[in-house]
Amino acid sequence: MPAPDLDLPAPAPVPRNLPGLPMPQNPDLLFDPGLRPRVLRKAEGRFPFPVPNGWFIVAASADLAPGDVRPLYAFGRELVLFRGTDGVPHVLDAHCSHLGAHLAVGGQVEESCIRCPFHGWKFDGTSGQCVDVPYDDVEYVPARASMRAFPTIERNQMVWAWHHLEGGEPFYDVPAVPEFDDPDWLPIVVREFPIATCCQEMAENNVDRAHFKFVHGTDSIPEEEFHVDGHYKKTVGGGGTFVREGYGLGLGVLRVEGMTTFVSSTTPLDEDNVHVRWIFTAPRSLGPNAAEEAADLFCRGLSQDIPIWENKIYKEPPVLRPSEKEVSEHRRWCRQFYSFPKEQS
Repeated sequence: MPAPDLDLPAPAPVPRNLPGLPMPQNPDLLFDPGLRPRVLRKAEGRFPFPVPNGWFIVAASADLAPGDVRPLYAFGRELVLFRGTDGVPHVLDAHCSHLGAHLAVGGQVEESCIRCPFHGWKFDGTSGQCVDVPYDDVEYVPARASMRAFPTIERNQMVWAWHHLEGGEPFYDVPAVPEFDDPDWLPIVVREFPIATCCQEMAENNVDRAHFKFVHGTDSIPEEEFHVDGHYKKTVGGGGTFVREGYGLGLGVLRVEGMTTFVSSTTPLDEDNVHVRWIFTAPRSLGPNAAEEAADLFCRGLSQDIPIWENKIYKEPPVLRPSEKEVSEHRRWCRQFYSFPKEQS
């Protein structure tokens, strides 16, 4: 994936009275940020927390063949993504520890390693260690020649990388979604797009029940059960027909009984921008277009949220009504996924 242009596009013209209550649906704005109404003069620095720690999608498995090398921008860092000739994907910091060349610009894959195009230094994809300097006879390679390596796994037809601000090891796992490999379910449909917000803001929508009435136009405020257990959270609505499970910040699995199962992954590009991937399937019994139809339905709903997210700020502390206690609970749950400076912890 190429590094994105993080400069916000020129705001779309905002009508004198932008329609709201509910917000209008326009799925085209998911894929064309230039259509989004933006009135903020400065969209950066709205959130008082860093990039969270967690598992995040960095590529679709099908888009990365053995030997492929891709530039990647995520977690506020320039990275290189490659798949070894053994089929295993790897993510490293992009710039060679020797003299700073970008490994995705001419770098070559050798087994589970990548060789720098500038002077041929070779780095192991799993550890990031320099394992070969090809032009001298000195065997010793200092430890500081290593590159930062990000743990990766391949699951649910996606490549995931683990980010931890302090280099910590994974403390939860990415769940396998059996429907994605079940012959009775349709091939996956992926929708992906950038949003100028952060993982926590998007996740907070799930417990902000009142917004469904005013942003999405539901007849009433839905009644839902909200549970948390360590890194895991679960929301149940519709008498058990609607179940959303969250794993860390940015990873959710949603099941709507008799309609769809989908995974949502919100990958932080930096503190102010995310790359969203929604991955849908549906029972084959619903027809060959059921997964596409589910994706279209949910994307129409999301198009109502985006203008709110991209123009709001984070209020701390917020002024909440008694019925909104889940918002406070959710914010407390989110703190476990950040590496704050000592004075904030």
